[in-house]
Amino acid sequence: PCRPRQGTIVRRFTPRMPRRQSSQSSEGSMTRSEGEQSRPSRRLGITGYVGLVREGYDELVKAIIRPPRAEYSLNDLGPSEFRYGGVDFVRQDVSVPNRRGLALCGSLWRRADLEPGSSFPCVVYLHGNASCRAEATTIASQVLALGAALFSFDFAGCGLSEGNYISLGFFERDDVETMIGWLREYAGVGAVALWGRSMGAVSSVMQAARDPSIAGLVLDSPFASLEQVALELVSGGPDGDRPEGVPNVPGFLVKSALRMVASSVKSRAGFDLYKCRPVDAAPTCFMPALFATAHDDVLVRPHHSRLIFDAFAGDKNLVTFEGDHNEMRPGFFLDSAAIFFTNVLRIPDAAALEVPTDHSGRPLPLMQVLLMQQRGAAARLYGPRGGEATQAERARLRAEAQQELERQQLEEEEMLNRAILESLSSSEPPAACRQRASDNHAPQPPPAAPPAPSGCG
Repeated sequence: PCRPRQGTIVRRFTPRMPRRQSSQSSEGSMTRSEGEQSRPSRRLGITGYVGLVREGYDELVKAIIRPPRAEYSLNDLGPSEFRYGGVDFVRQDVSVPNRRGLALCGSLWRRADLEPGSSFPCVVYLHGNASCRAEATTIASQVLALGAALFSFDFAGCGLSEGNYISLGFFERDDVETMIGWLREYAGVGAVALWGRSMGAVSSVMQAARDPSIAGLVLDSPFASLEQVALELVSGGPDGDRPEGVPNVPGFLVKSALRMVASSVKSRAGFDLYKCRPVDAAPTCFMPALFATAHDDVLVRPHHSRLIFDAFAGDKNLVTFEGDHNEMRPGFFLDSAAIFFTNVLRIPDAAALEVPTDHSGRPLPLMQVLLMQQRGAAARLYGPRGGEATQAERARLRAEAQQELERQQLEEEEMLNRAILESLSSSEPPAACRQRASDNHAPQPPPAAPPAPSGCG
């Protein structure tokens, strides 16, 4: 029953890749052809700016509350039964109605040998605005290796869950509350900690402010206020830089346009853009928290994490690293998150699993290990217990599996970039304004039609 609504733009989910030199990023950036970058630009007059506001604000509304819906199937979550670290695991897929009556689709990865009625710790992973629960597979090995269970779900309006719009944390906090309630009442979960990224981190803060039973938070790139993010995307952040392709609009027109956008957002999605302020919730959060932000993030700039960090009432730590909003997080941050969850969930060392690791001693990605198992090679990674394979042979098997995984990701990356760029095309001036801005500009071709919606699951 969990399928995208008709007429919704979808894009294929792909895990984040390690940083590579590229002219495109996977979320929120825009690229222009070399010819466009070399064209001389003329400053828009006040008439051109007003036209931009009038003609483009509707598309801006769609970019905020209706980004491309991540398309995936349950097969992308891996097998429903598998063996990892010498332990049998199961994945339980569920559909739970939220406060608004929308079905939320989620998955619980847990040990298969748990006794009925037993309580176990659980990490709930909360995805970003244009993503889905499949994103949790990128950190599953870190969580399961600790001896904890992992749960993730599609927010309303995302992935396979019902709903037409997102609210960037305003209603998503209610979805978090719904799913935590289900985990405790029906799944036997005890201690719960949240791991949120971008919109998921915002939802974590806003829900934690009213649920002191949450054991801890890992908050990756939360924004302090939605209004501030919107203003910075157009007018630039503290350093004055903006994502490529975003026009430089005077501040007084930006605020006028934002009021128009806020009005449309409220009428369509039912929430007040100006009240989506997790920084106001931080002073009433008393659980421990680990904050994280990337130095080169121009979508949710690093100072947003600092603002929430400074206002946060509980024990806290802030980790910074290279990269932008969408890039794969470095290993030391994943190590920090694992240690943090071990402490806040009070997981005994004896519960940790012996799992396949990379050259740095960190758990290999779960999907990579499962791919190796399909090839009958995973057992050799466990050392002498798996046979007499040499170190060189184990390294070769790891390299082959990693190459296969990267090949699949690269095939999907181009589809992802096209969908994201189409969603954010509203950040470019409308065709009429571009033509007025420069007499030398050739007429722009009509935008490509969005991909046809397809059913998932």
